[in-house]
Amino acid sequence: MPSPAKNPGQDAAAELRQRLRGLTPRQADTLRRVMQLHAAGDRLMAGQWLLQLAAEVPAHPEVLRWRALQAREAGDWAEAAARLARATEGRPDDPQLWLALAQAQDEAGDATAAQHSLQQALACARQGADWLALSQECDRQGHYGLALQAVQAHLALAPASAVGLLQRARCHKALGQSEAAADDCRRLLALGLEPARAWFALVDLKTVPLQAGELAQLADAAARGQAPAAEQVLLDFALGGALEAVGRHAEALQALQRANAGVRRSLPWDAEAFVRQREAVDAAFAPAARRASPADQGRELVFLVGLPRSGSTLVEQVLASHPQVEGASELPYLQLVLDEESRRRGRRYPQWAADASADDWARLGRDYLRRSARWRRDRPVATDKLPDNWLHVGALRAMLPGARIIDCRRDALQTSWSCFKQLFGPGLAAYSYDFDSLARFAVACERSGDAWAGREPAHVRVQHYEALVGEPEAQIRALLAFCGLPFDPACLRAHESPRAIRTPSALQVRQPMRRVSAPADAYGSLLDPLRDALARARAAAAAG
Repeated sequence: MPSPAKNPGQDAAAELRQRLRGLTPRQADTLRRVMQLHAAGDRLMAGQWLLQLAAEVPAHPEVLRWRALQAREAGDWAEAAARLARATEGRPDDPQLWLALAQAQDEAGDATAAQHSLQQALACARQGADWLALSQECDRQGHYGLALQAVQAHLALAPASAVGLLQRARCHKALGQSEAAADDCRRLLALGLEPARAWFALVDLKTVPLQAGELAQLADAAARGQAPAAEQVLLDFALGGALEAVGRHAEALQALQRANAGVRRSLPWDAEAFVRQREAVDAAFAPAARRASPADQGRELVFLVGLPRSGSTLVEQVLASHPQVEGASELPYLQLVLDEESRRRGRRYPQWAADASADDWARLGRDYLRRSARWRRDRPVATDKLPDNWLHVGALRAMLPGARIIDCRRDALQTSWSCFKQLFGPGLAAYSYDFDSLARFAVACERSGDAWAGREPAHVRVQHYEALVGEPEAQIRALLAFCGLPFDPACLRAHESPRAIRTPSALQVRQPMRRVSAPADAYGSLLDPLRDALARARAAAAAG
């Protein structure tokens, strides 16, 4: 006789009873009340009941877990981690506790402890949902091998899991396993699961061509127009990329224009707010800010900034092939440091920047160094290639005066077109979905990079993509010298590096360097509107 189907509600109730073991009936009811009040948004009353429980049973794992959540919501990650660590002592075989502890430790800046907690969670996970959550957290923290191990375990229990197959494709892509990633996407399509996301992920691999008949299937799916708006955007971006790959440029442009219009409807870009922000930043750092002491603070860091799709992943791959350099990819820490200081001062950045003392900047620089320390554990130098850090070069020079900053630059038309045909993460790069806003942003980025390189040539370098691929050895020698690194021939073979990469160019940079690629040129006059937008933006910037 087949076993009865599981009831998710019964499973959840059984799990809750297990978590409440060791509490008296009255205490268990109190904790349930805490959960209900919290779900209703009444944090104050939930906290009062939780304090009563903490006085009665301070070491109970579930009470500690809820107190950790309370600390987390208050922004006190260190206290959250301390409470969760105590909870794991009482329940060492609970993967959810270890996962929550890993998250808190990572947010508190203790990456070594966070990795240990992830490994502990992996050692005691048994259920598919736990494996999947672990894979996603390992992925978020940059442990792609562990992320792949966890999602494999999830799929062993649920081989038709759509979210699991998508997650495994992400892991394969980060680890350079393009064919395996493509297989997962095609498995989803064969099962009829998440077709829009599967098509997008397959085409976004960029180095795996579609098989016979797949382009027609994708075109048919996009043409139906029956998908929800967010999924239609994915289908149109995928179709545009696939059409470009086979030289059908007019059709590709039409698909990509539909895709970008779909994003703009839900993600408008406020050009005037951007201009005001740039002017405020420029004013705050017009006289050089008081700088951190010692003057070499941050010497172990290389920041790669500029527009997305400008060759920054290639530059990082070159640097990370050096035995002294760890490629950390796109790190969130600079914005987190500035945001936290803004909260502390009660004023938005950059309003407080001109008032910050050298000691203030030194403190902020040390905070960044603490948060990013995990990336220098094995190698003495690390990169941070978050593109939008070009907006904060002044703050970087004040906080980390010893750091090197590389403005990654590619022909503006090619870069802008590459941005236009790329769907970025949710809420990111709102400027990139319209030719005019793209042009304004690109020109502002160029002018900022040129200004800083002119003012600070020992610490800010413009690295042109075209020069790097045209004269790789000469450019790589100059790049390493700028970073204070001795030449190493491994940097000439950057495509051979086995490091994991999490950017849209993850698979492209695993190929040998080629002469300049100029995909926008194939569109000819079709891209004249983008050329005109760039010309207008440059004229306006020169006049202003």
